[in-house]
Amino acid sequence: MKKELLLATTIAGLTMGATSASAVTGTMGGNNRVGLLDVDRNSSTATTGTTNSNIQSTFSVSLEETMDSGTKIATSFVLATEGTDGLNPAGLTLTFTDGSSLELVSAGNAYGDHEAGVPTASGEMSLGQESSNSAAIGIDGIGASNAVGFAWHSAADVMGVEGLSVSLSYSNGDETTLTATTQSSAAADSSMSAGLTYVTTTGDTTVTIGAGMLEASDNNSNTLTDYSMYTLGAVATNGNLTVGAGMADGEYPDTDKDLTNEVADWEAAELGVKYVSGDLTFVASHRSSEAVDGQDGSTPSGSADAHEQNAVSVDYAVASGVTTTIGMLNQTSKNEGVEDKTGSGSSWYIGTNLSF
Repeated sequence: MKKELLLATTIAGLTMGATSASAVTGTMGGNNRVGLLDVDRNSSTATTGTTNSNIQSTFSVSLEETMDSGTKIATSFVLATEGTDGLNPAGLTLTFTDGSSLELVSAGNAYGDHEAGVPTASGEMSLGQESSNSAAIGIDGIGASNAVGFAWHSAADVMGVEGLSVSLSYSNGDETTLTATTQSSAAADSSMSAGLTYVTTTGDTTVTIGAGMLEASDNNSNTLTDYSMYTLGAVATNGNLTVGAGMADGEYPDTDKDLTNEVADWEAAELGVKYVSGDLTFVASHRSSEAVDGQDGSTPSGSADAHEQNAVSVDYAVASGVTTTIGMLNQTSKNEGVEDKTGSGSSWYIGTNLSF
């Protein structure tokens, strides 16, 4: 559970009706997840059939204060071993009295805030994604924003439509333009994004629909494709049962290979089912994606790169803040239509998460 503490700090540069108070209210939380992870790849040359310990930890601090005007100002930072080692600070968020909010600096993409939330198997199962494969996994697999930007989020029931909320974001960091054909990177220079969520209830079933779009330019003058994509998903919940489906489509520059690649005709899909029975939560999920790619400056062509993942998991709520997870995943990866055996195979995980 969250624990209240007082963190002495000074907010400079933003008055907006604030008094000269020298402290804000903070909350802290975190977790430690301890388990075993097994990875069994189809490749005879890569390390395979390995079972190792898997320990992931996070510690987060959120800071918030309400100013004299009634506007809340907030930020946060995270110390984590999950994907990043070190301090991961967020930008500023202003929440106004009408329920709308404005993110300033490192605001991300609005379309990513309106994913429908298709159920996905829990656990640390993974075979990774080979750099030779340009098909991003998941309907949220691609994002493009510069840290110099903002995102505005409406209050609920925007424009008088019950259950509707929308977001808009823009960023422009004036990145240095790359011109040499040997450049192996492409950062988002400017981006525009929008998203919406609509929630409605019919009888005992609640349906959530999420949609978004993203348009962004990159700083590599050699690329023929910029970032352009949309996503659409729907989730229905009836009692203990939740089912969902989502899709995404677009194009983008891929920088995971030796040189920046042009990626076109990217398509991704997700399906998921979740059922809760007392302290047990069962999830089965499917994710697939494919994309045609080509060398930097060339029109994408040839056979598609592809990914397909099928996974199941069981979560058991042992006690308050304690959950044990068992999960299994099977993955098939293809590069130019041919199976990539290093990125294909199976993985299982068993572990317990303690959070506060």
